[in-house]
Amino acid sequence: MNKRNMRVFYEDLLQYDFIPYWSKYVDEEYGGILNCISNSGGQLLGEDKFTWSQGRWLWILGKLHELKKRGCFGAISRELLEKWMEGTWDFLNQHSIYGDSVCCYVLARDGRKKVDACTGRWDASIYADCFALIGMSQYVRTMEYRDGYGNVEALQKSIVKRIEAGDFLTEPYPIPDGYQIHGIPMILVNTMYEFIKMKQSLGMDVAEEIAYGRGKLELVLDGLYDGKGHIREHKSTEERAGKYLLDRHLNPGHTLEDAWFWIEFLEEFGGLEEYLPRICEIARTTFEAGWDPEYGGLLRFVDVEGGRPKGISLGGAYEKLIEETWDMKLWWPHSEILYLFPKLYEVTGDEKFLEYYEKSFTYVFTTFPDIREGEWIQIRKRDGTPEEKLVALPVKDPFHIMRNLIKLEELCL
Repeated sequence: MNKRNMRVFYEDLLQYDFIPYWSKYVDEEYGGILNCISNSGGQLLGEDKFTWSQGRWLWILGKLHELKKRGCFGAISRELLEKWMEGTWDFLNQHSIYGDSVCCYVLARDGRKKVDACTGRWDASIYADCFALIGMSQYVRTMEYRDGYGNVEALQKSIVKRIEAGDFLTEPYPIPDGYQIHGIPMILVNTMYEFIKMKQSLGMDVAEEIAYGRGKLELVLDGLYDGKGHIREHKSTEERAGKYLLDRHLNPGHTLEDAWFWIEFLEEFGGLEEYLPRICEIARTTFEAGWDPEYGGLLRFVDVEGGRPKGISLGGAYEKLIEETWDMKLWWPHSEILYLFPKLYEVTGDEKFLEYYEKSFTYVFTTFPDIREGEWIQIRKRDGTPEEKLVALPVKDPFHIMRNLIKLEELCL
């Protein structure tokens, strides 16, 4: 693994392709980013702002700013980063967050709150709160903005309180009754990691937050692990485990993304040696299960025994998503494996992970890049051709790919 060549490749990709692309959609008037963009990449379809995306964008800007301090990304203007960060921070704090530190799910371009059509509420997804917290934590950290800490802390306490009370929503895919899902503890591991790193940068005690994050990590690696190399995306009862679609399906991209969350958390706060064998087993098993033997690339969903997901459906929105999009090739899982496997190779020396990386690299860069518009065409059919279809929120994502390019930059420093 030639880190020097990797760093040059990924740094240039980010600063000469991705940032120029996204700079066209920065909202200079109201702050934040406009990202309701067609999958073809060239058409702005609307001006709504999902808090989820605004928080993610703020994290990207903050990490770029942090790395510029270390001599990286010479082609990106520090002044522009600070201007864009300030606009996004202000949008989140002045418009997205309301009441007892709760985040509105979607807003108009100028910050007017919009009621979610399915729930009749502003606070339709706790994930919006988590991504706002991730971005705000990074902003306070890189800008050394101690005066902003109170807002971030209030949001963190609000998130934890609602999670532990079960008082939260997860639109557009509600958690079915009787199910425990992977997504909530997964996002909390990463959210707490970012919050802790911010607090540490301010010289604050973090023992309580480390314990909380570790508890969520153990909930996944012990509670949702099936003993066969899989993380169960939805878990109900053992009687239902082999019968129902929700219980049987795997989400390879989610598991492989979470794998590097685990590694980074445990590497930073202790315990990696204990869990590393299990993490490696999960990464290998999940990659092999998710890789499409016919066309290459990661399938969006697979059955626990491989192939198309199967089982009894309860008719929910998430089950419809599984059934209709299981064989799609999406941008974000493929960006996650570009980072995960070099990271695993670094911590284990196992050549198999280098093989996985090289296999993934070849598929990704012959499939996703958009030569005409820049960035990637993020949603693909099974055979790799573009698909103009909604797969979650009606947005083009300004996060996963750039986050992993940044992570690769850090890995290669």
